[in-house]
Amino acid sequence: MRRTSRWTLLAGLAGTLGVVAVSAFTPPRPQPRPQPPRPASFLYVWAGDADTLSSDFLAVIDVRRESATYAQVISTVPVGAKGTVPHHTEHQVERDGILFANGFGAGRTFRFDVNQAASPKLLGSFTTAGDYSFPHSFVQLANGHLLSTFQGRGTTNTPPGGLVELDRQGRLVRATSARSTGFDTLDMRPYSLAVLPAIDRVVSTSTDMLADHGAHLQIWRLSDLALLHTIPLPKTSGGDGHQHEGAPTGKYSEQHHLFPGEPRTLADGKTVLLATFTCGFYRVSTLDSPKPAIDFVKAFGGLDCAVPVLVGNTWVQTIPDERAVVSLDVSDAMHPRELSRVTFDSTFKPHWMAYDAPSGRLIVNDGESQLQLVTMNVGTGALAIDSAFRDRGAKQPGVRFDRASWPHGATGPAKAHGSVFSRGR
Repeated sequence: MRRTSRWTLLAGLAGTLGVVAVSAFTPPRPQPRPQPPRPASFLYVWAGDADTLSSDFLAVIDVRRESATYAQVISTVPVGAKGTVPHHTEHQVERDGILFANGFGAGRTFRFDVNQAASPKLLGSFTTAGDYSFPHSFVQLANGHLLSTFQGRGTTNTPPGGLVELDRQGRLVRATSARSTGFDTLDMRPYSLAVLPAIDRVVSTSTDMLADHGAHLQIWRLSDLALLHTIPLPKTSGGDGHQHEGAPTGKYSEQHHLFPGEPRTLADGKTVLLATFTCGFYRVSTLDSPKPAIDFVKAFGGLDCAVPVLVGNTWVQTIPDERAVVSLDVSDAMHPRELSRVTFDSTFKPHWMAYDAPSGRLIVNDGESQLQLVTMNVGTGALAIDSAFRDRGAKQPGVRFDRASWPHGATGPAKAHGSVFSRGR
């Protein structure tokens, strides 16, 4: 029996080794090539009922050039709340297909499921996170959570606000106050932010949504949300840019440092550029040092500026007073070079902007009743208005929201603000 068992065992081992040998020489299966991202098929527009008598809503516009319904509103999702003053959405739809959109006037943020891209669903809403209230901007972190700027605290939106991490259900994870020793709490209204994980930093701007306060940056440590620095933007002087036209008193000194807006991180992962709402353009560097540097770069034209987009080394800026969108080469950030511009007619002052990378398209709206689609050549920065993006029968490009009816009913004109492309599938 032992001999039989031994030979049986040897035969089994031989068989096993044979299988192993054959397996070792089995050629690997060819792996499918990764597919490049597809252009967005739809555009989500966060809109408020103009007379506030009906619900605010998320609108879906078809942006498939080959589609029979190109540039048409194909569906809407009313949120069941009036007069929330729809403001910012996230600047892109993340992989989980959940989109946050804030109704700033009500201090309420709505969550939408856009995984069925043409037919979004409302998931719910939230107002506060702990003591913090009136959320404004959102950036996704590596762990999938959102880092958010909250302008104040409590139902009265009392300053200072803070930096708040939320999970994707809008629940509080952690938070830190923007209160800073030696600075007036009225000025500590976190507006927007840029996250720099490579150097464990966050940069936030301070601009009050409801009052003329704001001229500071705050720098935080990302890992524990510790507030490290509160720094006033350097004031500008005559000759640094253009002269603003003031209220009835006429001209006043150049004040390009007031009301910092949207910070964006350069490709080096450690330098930030930002434009102010008073058209100043600044570079923020050495962020991981004891003394971060803020340098004035230039002033854009006009009285006010708005939301930018950064694509590689190309900065794209909305300039409402010039009715223009301008692209600049910022590979040498202290010496930007204008590449291209598009100018709209007298009815359109660009404000909000978002980008679809696979197609090189920018959605631009005026924060009121009109949206325009602009194409950008990523290699050259050249901009062009998409003349095909227009309402049916319209003589001019653009989709208008001052209309009588919507898929959800005849509720009349609406005001469009945060707008973002769907994820390419």
